[in-house]
Amino acid sequence: KGTMLKRKSRNGKIFYSCSTYPTCDYAVWNEPLDEPCPRCGWQMLTVKATKRRGTEKVCPRKECGFAGPFADGEAAEAEPRRGEAAAH
Repeated sequence: KGTMLKRKSRNGKIFYSCSTYPTCDYAVWNEPLDEPCPRCGWQMLTVKATKRRGTEKVCPRKECGFAGPFADGEAAEAEPRRGEAAAH
């Protein structure tokens, strides 16, 4: 099994995909968390931020639909806001 790598699409949008591509072609748009889904047992959750619900942990499997609270400071990486330079 591979690990999830941060990549950029042709349009410059960030996505996360499996390191063993082309053997594994799994990819998600939201940042993955190394935490299993408490509802369906899927091996990871993702971090999803919306204006309406704020930041949540969600299961990437649509048929599961799990969404739970996400505490600030839990993220492995913090993305800089638009207009802010990333610290190097």
